[in-house]
Amino acid sequence: MHKLWIDRNEPARNWQQAFLMGNGFMGQALYGLPDSEIIDLSESTFFSGEPGMNYQKDAHQAFSRMREAAVREDYNEMEHYAEAFIGIRGNYGTNLPVGQMKFSWMDQAVWEDYRRILDMERGMVQVCFRRNGSSMFREAFSSHRDRIFAYRLQDGSAEGMYGHVSFENGERLYRTGVYRDAYTFETQALESVHSDGSCGVKLRGMIYPAAADGEITVTKDQITLKGVHEVVFYLVMETDYQLEAVSENAMNVLPEMPEIYGKVWHSIQEYDSIKERHIAEIKNLIGRQKLYLKDSGGAADDLSVLMYQYGRYLLLCSSREDSILPAHLQGVWNDNVACRIGWTCDMHLDINTQMNYWISEAGNLPECHKPLFRWMEKRVIPEGRKNAMYSYGKPGWAAELTSNAWGYAAPYWNKSLSPCPTGGIWQASDYMEHYRYTQDRKFLHDHALPVLREAVIFFLEYLYEDADGSLCTGPSISPENTFLVKGKKYFASASCTYEVTMIRELFGQFLELCRILDCESILAQKVKEARTKLPAWRILPDGTVAEWSHDHEAFDTQHRHTSHLLGLYPYSQITKEETPHLALAAARTIQSKLHPLKSWEDTGWARSMLALYCARLYDSDGAYGHLCSMQNNLTSPNLLVMHPPTRGADSFMEVYELDGNTGFSMAVSEMLIQSHNGVVRLLPALPDEWSDGWFEGAMARGGICVDMEWKDKTLTKVEAESSTDTECVFRFREQDIHRFMKAGEKISLVFYR
Repeated sequence: MHKLWIDRNEPARNWQQAFLMGNGFMGQALYGLPDSEIIDLSESTFFSGEPGMNYQKDAHQAFSRMREAAVREDYNEMEHYAEAFIGIRGNYGTNLPVGQMKFSWMDQAVWEDYRRILDMERGMVQVCFRRNGSSMFREAFSSHRDRIFAYRLQDGSAEGMYGHVSFENGERLYRTGVYRDAYTFETQALESVHSDGSCGVKLRGMIYPAAADGEITVTKDQITLKGVHEVVFYLVMETDYQLEAVSENAMNVLPEMPEIYGKVWHSIQEYDSIKERHIAEIKNLIGRQKLYLKDSGGAADDLSVLMYQYGRYLLLCSSREDSILPAHLQGVWNDNVACRIGWTCDMHLDINTQMNYWISEAGNLPECHKPLFRWMEKRVIPEGRKNAMYSYGKPGWAAELTSNAWGYAAPYWNKSLSPCPTGGIWQASDYMEHYRYTQDRKFLHDHALPVLREAVIFFLEYLYEDADGSLCTGPSISPENTFLVKGKKYFASASCTYEVTMIRELFGQFLELCRILDCESILAQKVKEARTKLPAWRILPDGTVAEWSHDHEAFDTQHRHTSHLLGLYPYSQITKEETPHLALAAARTIQSKLHPLKSWEDTGWARSMLALYCARLYDSDGAYGHLCSMQNNLTSPNLLVMHPPTRGADSFMEVYELDGNTGFSMAVSEMLIQSHNGVVRLLPALPDEWSDGWFEGAMARGGICVDMEWKDKTLTKVEAESSTDTECVFRFREQDIHRFMKAGEKISLVFYR
């Protein structure tokens, strides 16, 4: 189930309804308009802004004063010192849309029999319709292997196509021209909402039209077609962004015309071979997993299957092994909304970037994870070392709530969202997850060990001892909620649940890593001792999980963020088997967030989290209900999950976020297979609506790949294969099977009915 069809004579009316393509470097949103086609262009490194020094003088001293005030619970004094601690925004910037390819046709005759298709298995968009009795066919794809976007148009009329093609990007600085027989454009990522309007990445692009017949003229204003029956437009784009350049204002130069031209020049006869290479690559990636779901009555849940695969498709379009930057808020695309409002189109580190990548391992796309690690090591962690020293006066590294192409790691520039030094280690959790799924010991030693070790060094220094000998944290925020003291809103406090959860997880991951590699015994012992002294989970009198170390009332009890439940998911500090009292409190917390339902701050990623929490609690009806709510209320006809304007995240219109789609996919995965804490759980949260089905290529921690079939909610076939020699426990309902698995050997498992 890999095709999305729209055949109701409905071309896209806006970006939010277009079909998306991408190759890990650039993205396209194709509208499918018969008379005046629009293709929105984006590029992952097209960021405004620049590297900068984002710290106030003596910020670490201000933090010390904040901590002293937090211990006394003097929130007014703490906020006073926060003004001298918060980061300097500077030219932070945002990802911006590059512009549009616009097609205008002379023939405006009535069209009919319209259909457009997004074929995820082949990574292609197709549009077909009839005009004046003649067939019109168009198809497009974004090739990763050839680093090119190709758009083929075929006109079955006797006259052929007459029209114009041009590049436009509104008011931003750009110029167009001609290089040999290609149309060229140059632009720069300039804006004045998130920067001063004077700095940003520069981009150069080329469009080469290769026609089978007719006449094509290329000028600096447009490409003109006359009497053309078949044409392919080849597009390439390059920027001067350089990942390795971490110093201020360090930019590469734009590629020279001959360098770009060598990538764009292809004849129309070469189109089929480029297309075949592209399809083969996409099929290999998407085809690693196959899923089918239906209820006992035989009704297939095609929508959930399609949305599961769609999340995987969008991630691999956004983030490939050699991508320069990881997926930002909108993947590799830009809807021109997020970049014009307060939150920016960047790499948020308090849920969004994390959720973008959860499906990479479970979804059998581990190579998609690699740009994230490269960006962290080249950009975020070097900046994080500055943050550790300038903001806290500590060794090691720490990154905060948001980041960007420049690796911004400083505190947020408003006291409502800072301090938050655990954003970086939440994202760094992906290092251990990549190892757990792939069992790549070289990666563990060369990448995970130095990154986590340096983070541990910071947080051992960051903790402070309370009067009773326990270790405390902060002050810091619980993203992005606030609490009330005598009717006044406050943001930061000591030892909030979110921060303690993150540090507990970091310490646990480091100890796990040290056991595997048999290393760092002295540091590991310090970590082990510190972990036992961290504050314990608290349950409030109403039975819910406490969000803070104090009992002050939350300002917004139905806030979209549920950061104090992250021990349930993505981590496994709270489980029904090992901590049933905390699991019950987590379930009550979820219910309290949803009552009254009309006041819940509903967004795609937040609804995904509710589904994931329910899956971990084995609440199949709850998880399925959240997925249905997302499909019914937050999903566009093209299956993009939207973030509507909410009281905590205002916008002039709905915003697309990649995490809504990847979060949906991860929730489906967790309902069908879970593998935390050393047990592979099969069908742990299977709803009645999926009583029959099969799942091939399901990935579990331990480097295990599972194929399974089930009928009437009972497993009928299970086959598993491990990438390494390993002991494994498989669980279905209350039954466990312990097996030793040899690397590369497929085993069959039989569970009693």
